[in-house]
Amino acid sequence: MNSYYFILGLSILVVFSYFFDILSKKIRVPSVILLMGTGILIKRIMEKYGIPMPELQGIVNILGLIGLLLIVLEAALELKLTKDKIPLILKAFATALLILIGTSFAIAYLIYWLGLTDDFYTAYINALPLSVVSSAIVIPSVQFLDEEKKEFLIYESTFSDILGIIAFDIVLMLPESEGNVLGHITGKIFLTIIASLIIGYVLIFFFQNIQTKVKFFLFLSILTGLFVAGKILHLSSLILILFFGLMLENYDVFFRGKLRKIYKKEIIENVKEQFKLITFEMAFLIRTFFFILFGMTINIEGVFYQNVYIIGGFILLLTFLVRFLNLKLIFRGKSLFPEVLMAPRGLITILLFYKIPEQYKIPYFSQEVITFVILGSALLMMLALMFSRKKTTKEEFELYENFDHAHHIDNELWEELYSEHEK
Repeated sequence: MNSYYFILGLSILVVFSYFFDILSKKIRVPSVILLMGTGILIKRIMEKYGIPMPELQGIVNILGLIGLLLIVLEAALELKLTKDKIPLILKAFATALLILIGTSFAIAYLIYWLGLTDDFYTAYINALPLSVVSSAIVIPSVQFLDEEKKEFLIYESTFSDILGIIAFDIVLMLPESEGNVLGHITGKIFLTIIASLIIGYVLIFFFQNIQTKVKFFLFLSILTGLFVAGKILHLSSLILILFFGLMLENYDVFFRGKLRKIYKKEIIENVKEQFKLITFEMAFLIRTFFFILFGMTINIEGVFYQNVYIIGGFILLLTFLVRFLNLKLIFRGKSLFPEVLMAPRGLITILLFYKIPEQYKIPYFSQEVITFVILGSALLMMLALMFSRKKTTKEEFELYENFDHAHHIDNELWEELYSEHEK
């Protein structure tokens, strides 16, 4: 009977998550906040009725790794590579890199200055997870922004995830490194990129020729295996996932010249659409359970301890100050809203925080501080989304111009479209 209740509970949570996605688009509240709130509520109910809380950290870690793979793949499958987007991609990469470096050093100096540790290396290891923008939160939340802003934020958050994980691996290797560790890591990244391209070509070639009905989960299993093998070998395996997704979505860019003869456009298009559907569905499912379970691990009372909100408040202040200065440098003369507040912390922050070796953990820099920063940054993003409005597209404006206003003189929708375009 307990198994029936468990399955029923999982089904209800998935249904709730679906409605949270719809609700988040209406009220512009990130769905992950609603999911974490659900987790906190479930924990309260379990405590009230004396239901024992299982050990969740291991499950959260596993779901987080799978979710990371699917979310990066989901992002890559939505990105079109064209010549006119190269400047946007370069800006997003530069922004992600500069903000990661600036934020991590700023937070590390804050930890060191507050006297939480007398070792700057320890301070930096604890600061780095808090410097990564969460693509798991950004990507589902930007769908109603202007196309340019949406694509920039998707690229930036994806690059931030990848660069954050690479930087964390580099920093962990420093104490045991001998010689030029940066050169060693650079070589590994270069080899990973070459290997990713080769594996991408091979997988897509077999992807279009495999005849069995069971193919999508086979390829997801292969990608997962390669991703985990890369992590075990300390390679930047997220690059592999990113390249495979980009190559599948933009096969006409990667298959040029003689390579054009080996792909079958109609088959790839058909298979790609089905693969994207399954990937998006699975990413939704993993994201649902990850953030609900994380909410169940939160000590909500601890978030309001004086030390927690003072330290967390300073971290948020530094985070958005560094972000504002960097965006101001890169986007001179352009509006920085809502991008300046689109810097939530989430899945990667949690995973990297759990990976900090025991000897480098700071007693007063607890999970409550991490939770405060995650919730605070998500709430600020929520406010940014609430106060941002999507501008009228050129097509909408032309439709307005050609519309018979004499018969719709009091139509508020058309007047709103016109006023938004004029802005």
